[in-house]
Amino acid sequence: MHRNSEKRVYGDHIYFITCNVEGVYPFFEHEILCNLWIHELRFTKKISQMELFAFCLNYNHFHLLIKPHNVTANYSKIMQFLKRNSSQNINKILGYTYFKTNPSTTTHEGDNVHYRLRNELNKFDEYVLKLRESFKREYGENHDIPKFKWQKSFYDHVIRNKQDFEKHYQYTMYNYKKHELPEEWKYMGLRFREVIDDFIE
Repeated sequence: MHRNSEKRVYGDHIYFITCNVEGVYPFFEHEILCNLWIHELRFTKKISQMELFAFCLNYNHFHLLIKPHNVTANYSKIMQFLKRNSSQNINKILGYTYFKTNPSTTTHEGDNVHYRLRNELNKFDEYVLKLRESFKREYGENHDIPKFKWQKSFYDHVIRNKQDFEKHYQYTMYNYKKHELPEEWKYMGLRFREVIDDFIE
């Protein structure tokens, strides 16, 4: 695992990425948190315009096979965005972070990009609030689930060729079997084909 970003290789590449929960606590045994993570992944894909070829969310880690839209939108920034937002919103659902009241929707006239992003964020906040209410009904206020946190770094591998892509594609899409998750496990790319991009050489 890389200790600093200087060792990472940025460019027009496809990357296999693995990210673990700190302390390997099985947060994603809980369907509500899985649904949140899927929502976060969709949002990250939309904002960054990355290509997503495969993913699998397991109880305490996830795998991605992605290609950033360009070098500026590099995969470290993509991961930072995904990790930060999902961590904050998971802790909102768990009750460790409070929701801001009356979030600002002020925009500058003609600032369509900012307006669309603000609308997206407002819709996302509403979704997280609904998940929080569902979580409270199911687990109550005094649950024993710890505060959520991702490990500081993540593992990455630059895909070298078509064979390497196929190897990591298969590993990612069927990773739930390796970890003996339920056969009907749905939090992986095979169940969300609409967000998966085709690999074109």
